[in-house]
Amino acid sequence: MESLFTEVIDRLARIEATLASPRKEYLTVEDAADFISISKVLLDEWRCKGGGPAYHKIGRRVVYSVADLRAFASASRVEALR
Repeated sequence: MESLFTEVIDRLARIEATLASPRKEYLTVEDAADFISISKVLLDEWRCKGGGPAYHKIGRRVVYSVADLRAFASASRVEALR
């Protein structure tokens, strides 16, 4: 239970750091996963198998633009049925 608490605190700290720096236009894979609240493993799978948000390769490094992550999250929105 304590490790889960520590993990949640760590993720919140990374998200807070990301949100606190609005000039940061591109995020690492880890930060991008935190930004859209999914695991890094799932983001990696989407990138390898197709699907998921658009990404950029700069040399060997994979980065995600904040704009692309927001667009992906918005496009994934599902209306609740009543």
